[in-house]
Amino acid sequence: MDKKKKYKYYDEYGQPVDEYGRAINPRTGRTYEEENGDSLDDTSEFETITPAKQHAQHSKKKQSNGYQNASYGRGDADNGGWNGKKGKKKKRHRKSLLKKLIVVLVLIFALAAADVYYLLTLYTYDDTNASSLAANTQDGVMNIALFGVDTREDGSVEGTRSDAMMIMSIKNGSVKLVSLMRDSYVDVPGHGSTKLCHAYSYGGAQLAMQTINENFDMNITEYMTVDFAQMAAIIDAVGGVTVTLTEEEVAETNLHLEDYCNSNGIPYEPIEVAGEQKLDGVQAMTYGRIRKGNTGGDWQRTERQSVVLNEVFSKATSNPIHLLRFMHGMMPNITSSMSKKDFVYMGLRTIMHGVPSMEHIRLPIDGEWEYGTVSGMSVIKFSNEKMAAHLYDYLYKDIDPTADNS
Repeated sequence: MDKKKKYKYYDEYGQPVDEYGRAINPRTGRTYEEENGDSLDDTSEFETITPAKQHAQHSKKKQSNGYQNASYGRGDADNGGWNGKKGKKKKRHRKSLLKKLIVVLVLIFALAAADVYYLLTLYTYDDTNASSLAANTQDGVMNIALFGVDTREDGSVEGTRSDAMMIMSIKNGSVKLVSLMRDSYVDVPGHGSTKLCHAYSYGGAQLAMQTINENFDMNITEYMTVDFAQMAAIIDAVGGVTVTLTEEEVAETNLHLEDYCNSNGIPYEPIEVAGEQKLDGVQAMTYGRIRKGNTGGDWQRTERQSVVLNEVFSKATSNPIHLLRFMHGMMPNITSSMSKKDFVYMGLRTIMHGVPSMEHIRLPIDGEWEYGTVSGMSVIKFSNEKMAAHLYDYLYKDIDPTADNS
């Protein structure tokens, strides 16, 4: 049998086809459609594939593949080119950076939490009063008594007077400090009428808080006490403070500064001249305590203390590093009735609106007090009712009683 007649049908080019005119692969004897898995059930429409058409399709396919290859070389992202690979790499790189950033943030948070926990182990906890700061927060206002004292060498409270007394009030991310004049003539429960600073020496912080509450209609249950001997370390922790001194203040500060340095065996570095000066911890501590000579008495001493404290708090809250230094300098020198939970609660309420603002006033205000002498004591007399009204307006209504007396 002639090899050319092996198949029943041939097209005009001598290529074997089936009865439908579909080209047959001579090697397999099957149509190309069958080899490609096409169904033969639907034979209502079909196209006769001749060697010429087959050649044309093959050429078109090569061109298409060539175009894809060329596009791949040019970087067609839709065809999986270099741009596509670069895009995927960029996405993977961004995901990697995001994961690293999350890890870093988690580590920072963990370190900050660990540092806060460590700080809360440094202060001295006075558990005499088991009250809670949160439970005694009224109308969103937290009031805490602050005392600056001279602790005796044996560390005892007996005989220790509070040279500085303040009420720290925290509300909506703002901090208000109210300085109470130490020579204020008040009734100390169980001890009669005397100076406000005597309350601490009679019964420590608890009696001092009770005295403030009963005389000025307050309800303070928590306190913090700082030994003035350690105040220098707190000021040095923020790099010192800048204040403006008069010649009289320089002379009086240096006088007490020399005595303090000699008594504690530390180098004496006097303040050289009046005017704006940067003071270190010991200098600033001494400056904030002078009240004799021509330095203005107790009234002006309270002002100096507020200047120093405002400088310290301002520098402490200027950035996180200064704040941590401040906290590390302050916490070991604090005795407080607040528990660790109270400190955390206070901290969260303070920073909930960002960096807290700070205000300071002194009470009683000018024009509402006068000096007097009782049993040889120089005291400050005023109306307790007016004092209580000013405190309430300032702490709860945000009304500054000194605005018309500035």
